[in-house]
Amino acid sequence: MITTLMIYLKSIQQVHLRNFKTVLRSYLLNFRLECKCRVGLLLVVILLWSGLPCLGQSTTQLEPVADADSAYVQKFILKNEVRLLYGGQGNNLSLGSTRDATTQINGDLYKNTNDYIGFGVTYGWLSGDISFSLPGTTYLREERSNLDQFKLGFNYTRREVVLRVYLIESTGVVVSGSDNEFESTPSIHETKLGLQITYLFHPSRYSYRAAIYQSEYQLKTAGSFLVRFDPFYRRLGRKGENMIPPTHDLESRFGDQAGLEYIQSPGLLILPGYGINIALRGTRFFISPIVVAGFGLAHNMYKSGNGEGSFTSIEYAADIALHAGYNGNRYYSKIQFNWSLGYTVLDPTYLTNSNLTCVLTGGFRFNRLKE
Repeated sequence: MITTLMIYLKSIQQVHLRNFKTVLRSYLLNFRLECKCRVGLLLVVILLWSGLPCLGQSTTQLEPVADADSAYVQKFILKNEVRLLYGGQGNNLSLGSTRDATTQINGDLYKNTNDYIGFGVTYGWLSGDISFSLPGTTYLREERSNLDQFKLGFNYTRREVVLRVYLIESTGVVVSGSDNEFESTPSIHETKLGLQITYLFHPSRYSYRAAIYQSEYQLKTAGSFLVRFDPFYRRLGRKGENMIPPTHDLESRFGDQAGLEYIQSPGLLILPGYGINIALRGTRFFISPIVVAGFGLAHNMYKSGNGEGSFTSIEYAADIALHAGYNGNRYYSKIQFNWSLGYTVLDPTYLTNSNLTCVLTGGFRFNRLKE
């Protein structure tokens, strides 16, 4: 549902105003209200319903924290929780060449699309989330298959340091040209494995837990500079299958990477940034943006028509996240937007990645289970 709406807005931007009625009519005729949309609507209702009891909640179910300023940050008496999430994303993976006239990031976010559903649990020291893509989506008149995706993440938080281990498996990926001059078949496999280590410089008044996980409550507005270290491993491609169609796979443009089958890249990113929790006075609503951007190194190993090769290069990345919602004593609900960019070079081939996600989350807190 969310992804469909984003594509609809994109289509409006790409046509002249006099064609607006035609696009709208086409959208209404071809839109299929599938099972996943019903799931999305149901979750929205659940989120709205769970927020109603929170309107009468006070801060009496909060308690001070020993390692932070309790005038700004407090913790919930109910320390365990379960949560349900529903989201949609648009993604673009593009290959270009430094021999082109210009280097550009392809902003067409709807080459790889999917809606997904998942759940998470926080119990004691363990916190994790798992999600799966929802099958079967048709956008406008395009019979485009969904991106088949699996996500798994585990978190461990301290006051100053936050650790997150993540795994993302995607199949049916489409790789396009930097200027949309070509598009691969939806048969490419992508794997991402990483460990994010986030260090906060001013954690006594700014709670990262309140911003991202809603496991604490921010009483007053506060922010902090931060830095994220992201060691990662990325693999893109499929053995025996070229990512670039033969008509565009020219050695004069891509050099030794002509006939490129796969890229696998261990690397490290260092991303400084800033986060702030905006507490709306007199309410339990919050707005929490976080921005990080930086660079690192990636050792890109590849196989092409000329055999195996490698190239170590500087990799650039940026990530903008916005969390907003209602953080109650027993229930919470939020909406999250995330936009990320990445750029790495194999010389002369370069790879860019842009991704936009929108996620709805609803959570329920509870006491420890009796033994």
